[in-house]
This record gives sequence, structure tokens and C-alpha cells, in this order.
Amino acid sequence: MTDGDADAARHVRGRVPTSEPWIPVRDLNNDGAKLLGRGDTDAGARMLREAIARTEGSDEVEARDLRARALINLSGMHDYRAELDEALRLIDEALSIGAALVEEVGDERGTRTVIVNGMVSRTQILAQSDHLEEALVQADEALAMLDAHGDIGQADLMRFQVHNVRSSLLLFTGRLQDAEADARAALDLAARVDPALAAHPYLTLGAIAQQTGDMVASNEFIELAHGMQDPEGDLVTRQITLENRARSAMQQGRHEEAGDLFREAAILAREGDLVTRETASRMGAAAAYLQIGNPALAAKTLRTLIDELGTDGAVHDRREAYGFLGDAESKRGKFALADEAYLAARELTRSAYERCRVDLRRAEMQAEWASFTPLSKKRMERLRRGLDLAIPVLLATEALRADFTPGPVRERWSLQVSAPARELAFRLAVTLGDAEVLFALIENASASATLQAESIEARLSDSDPEDAPLAPVTELFPDPTPPAEPDSQIDLVLPAAASGFIGEIAAPVPLRFAPPPRVMPIPGSEPALEPWIRIAEAEYDVAVRSETVVAGW
Repeated sequence: MTDGDADAARHVRGRVPTSEPWIPVRDLNNDGAKLLGRGDTDAGARMLREAIARTEGSDEVEARDLRARALINLSGMHDYRAELDEALRLIDEALSIGAALVEEVGDERGTRTVIVNGMVSRTQILAQSDHLEEALVQADEALAMLDAHGDIGQADLMRFQVHNVRSSLLLFTGRLQDAEADARAALDLAARVDPALAAHPYLTLGAIAQQTGDMVASNEFIELAHGMQDPEGDLVTRQITLENRARSAMQQGRHEEAGDLFREAAILAREGDLVTRETASRMGAAAAYLQIGNPALAAKTLRTLIDELGTDGAVHDRREAYGFLGDAESKRGKFALADEAYLAARELTRSAYERCRVDLRRAEMQAEWASFTPLSKKRMERLRRGLDLAIPVLLATEALRADFTPGPVRERWSLQVSAPARELAFRLAVTLGDAEVLFALIENASASATLQAESIEARLSDSDPEDAPLAPVTELFPDPTPPAEPDSQIDLVLPAAASGFIGEIAAPVPLRFAPPPRVMPIPGSEPALEPWIRIAEAEYDVAVRSETVVAGW
């Protein structure tokens, strides 16, 4: 954070000029921040520590304000180096100082801007430290402060920073549509603040498109991000630019070029002591090794990286590394090692979306392992293990569709996980000759959803508070006895999706589909897929089926 550099839109500036006695401290802070950006972390850190030391013990408002700014800048250096505990300690001290200053003298020195910036940094550190819910709360608190104080300096820049970091966090937790909304909000703000900032939300939008299978859009976003970045900028910008070029080359099938660029980006990150960026580049290089048919080198690279990360490395970095390692070991036929790696990745997942993706890879690996297994009994065991993984993933991902509003993003996401899980489950059931499971999968594919009564209730109560609450929809088929004429209440029993949505009820609460009922194929028997339904609901914490049981067709 700086209060004296008018050349960079990213810098936070105070409202009141620095007085003569504190100008040297201001300059130490500003120059130290610039050196960090250029990759000279040792020299930058020395200047920042000197600035902090000169404010030690002073009760003057200026000294404390400058101390808070320098602490936040220094925390950024520790963040680069993946020293997250120290980074968080410095941020917390800065925020405590800032809150006390605002309480005493208001925002005369632009301290609220410093506080919001500290909140954004804290959000990033919490996310890397695996405190995801706390990170989202911190981001929301930053937005709330911006909303509550319309006179905060550089408000558009601050809003950009919050939406940008929030979009990355939501992407990490699998909330793709929410992540897209925040990324687009950040994009709009970048156009007003500094167009070069648009590179960050473009990268997030590219990652969202990639996760939902739209590789054309993903590549376009990455190219846009690349075009926004200055190849002659500071070291951090140049390093990220190289990474973007590598990702673009990878998506266009130029895998050897991508590997070269990732290695170059890793070297540049190492020069600037950017540990987290170096990790990302090395994983990119490993992915390139996989694509050019060298899984042994990919596995070696990833195991070295995992050892260096240890247990203190960022959770998402370790999860990605273990996931890629599973792919590498599977490609070179080391299936037991692949399963170990996938299980390690699964332990580090933090959302049902991530667990489904990892378990689908495990199921595919078991099927491939079976194809290399000569003994019939063992082969069948592995096929069955693959089926037992694929069916719960299929059921869970179908249920997770409810988290998306209808549209192309939802359908593309389904094609990335649900469709492969369904195809794999059918293929394994056929290979195993399990007609009962095959019939149950067909029954599942034809199942329909019912509208969720609670969401209808909410819409009605918003529209007319005098309406009595609706009784929950507990049966797929309505009672054949004609209902009494309604008075102030709308009587609704909605069998299947064919009933459509209710019209003429205007309220912000969206209609959702409730889980479909359990299907009993034979009277007195257990509902079809019941064992896998229970597994899916336990493993992925999602309602796959309602408690209602109906007879099969």
C-alpha cells in the first residue's frame, strides 16, 4: 500500500499529504512496495521492515497509518513465499491499527481504504490456509464496508479487488455461477479503474469456461487476459503473462511449447521468490509432460513438488498436484499408486463438486485397471469397484444441478461430470452383465423432478402474507379425491416437471426442483439404486432422492 505514488492506479493514497517528519517513512513504504513488485523481495522487505521499525511505539496518527500500510505490504511478501501464518499475523495487526484510527479520527487519512485492502489480502490468505467459509465472510464484510461508507477513497478499485478475489474463492469452492457473476462485476469495474486489471477476471472466466467444458470460450478469455498484460511490466506481471501464454498454448494443443513456457515462468517465479506462482507453473509443466506422452517425468515432477509443499502448502495446490499425480501414475500403468494419489487429493477436497470430479477419475482408473487384469475374479472386483464409485457420482451430480440456474453453464457442467459418470456406469453394468443394475440405471435416467414445496411457499408468502402455508408435496401422484374449493390458498400438487412453473407469482425466491422419489421396481423390494443413493447422500452431502417411495412403471 502506498500514499504517494500517483502513477499506479493500484496504489492506495491517503487523503491528507504526509507531513515533513514522516515523509522518509512514507518513501520507505512506497519504495519497498515497488521493489516487491519488481521481484526484489529481499530489498523490498528490508525497506518495509525499516518503515515499520520507525513507527514502533509512536502514538501519532500518521505513524500508525503508515505502519498499517507497511504491514499490509510486508504481508504480501510472506504471501508470495507461502508463509501464511506470518502474513495473517501482519494483516491482523494492520487491521487492528486501522480500526482504532477510524474510531479516533475518522477517515481523514483514507484509512478505510487501507482497511478494505487489508480485508482483501486477508481473504486471500484465509483461502490459501483452507479457511474457506471465513474467507467468504471476510470478503462480504469488505463489500459491506464499501456499501456503508460511500466516501471511501478509490471505492471502485476497492470493489474490483473484492469481487476479483471473491470470484476466485467461489470458483475454488465449486460455485461456478456465483464466481462468474463476481468476475463479470470485477470486469465492469476494471473498465472504470484501469483496463489492465481486466486480465484477472478474464482468467477467472477462462477457468470457469474450462471447468464447464467450453474450451473455445476458455481460450478466448485467456487470450484476452494475455492482451491486457504488459510484457514489460513488473516481475509479477511478467510471470503471470508467461503462465497465461503457456495455458493458451496448452489449450490449443501446442503442448511442447506450453511446457517450455511453464518452465520459463517457474524460473521467473523462483527469481522473485514467488513460491505460489512457481508451484502453479511447475504443475503446468507436469501437465504438459502428460500430454506429450511422458507420464514418468510428470510423476517425478509432481512427487518432488508435493514433497516440497509438505503439509503446510496451500490446500488447493496440494489437491491439484495429487490429482495430476493420479493421472500420471494411471497413464503409466501404476494403478495402485494412482489410487493412493487420488485418495490423497480427495482428502483435500472442500466441496461436493471437487469430490465428484476426483471420484469420477478414480472410477475411470478402476475400469482401466480391470482391462489390464488377467485374472477373471480380480478383474470383476475392479469393475465392480468402478461401478460403486461411478453410480454415486452420477446420482450426486444430477442432484447438484439444482445449484445452477437453467442455462448453458449448467448443461456444460453436467456434460463434464454427470454425462461421463452415466456413460461409465452403463458401460460397467453391461460389462458385468448386471441386468438388475442396468434396469435401475435406465429407471433413474427416466426419473423426473418435482417442484420443491418450500420454494413455492416462500414465493406465495412474499406475494400475499395472508395466504396460509402450503402443505408439503409428499406424493408424486395426487389423491384421486377432488380437493375442496380453495379460498385464499392455492392448492398445488405438482406431479413431475411436466406441470411447469407457477405463473403470476413475482418474488425473488427462485423455484427449485425437489429430489425425485425413490422408485420401487418390485412390490416389497428395496428401491432401485438404494445402496448407492445412501452412499451418494453421505459422501457428497446432497439430497439425491426424497423419502417418498413410488412403484416403478
